[in-house]
Amino acid sequence: MAKERFTRSTVTVVMAALAYVLSFSNIWALTLRLGVPRPITPLIAPMVDLSVVGRLIALHLLALRGDVTRRSCCTIGQCYGKRCGR
Repeated sequence: MAKERFTRSTVTVVMAALAYVLSFSNIWALTLRLGVPRPITPLIAPMVDLSVVGRLIALHLLALRGDVTRRSCCTIGQCYGKRCGR
């Protein structure tokens, strides 16, 4: 049980780090294309990335507690699908 918990935690940390690192430059470029001033762009990119990381951590904590059902996973996953913002 402890080994499984360690594995889940490690995978979650790696996923969160990769999500943050890989999307930072994309968000930076997008904000520049949208006309956001260059000094403000570095402040916006981490906020967007941290919201994604927060959702990954929330799902991880639910999984550790055993509260994850198929419905909760789908609800969290819909934020990244076509229904986002609707």
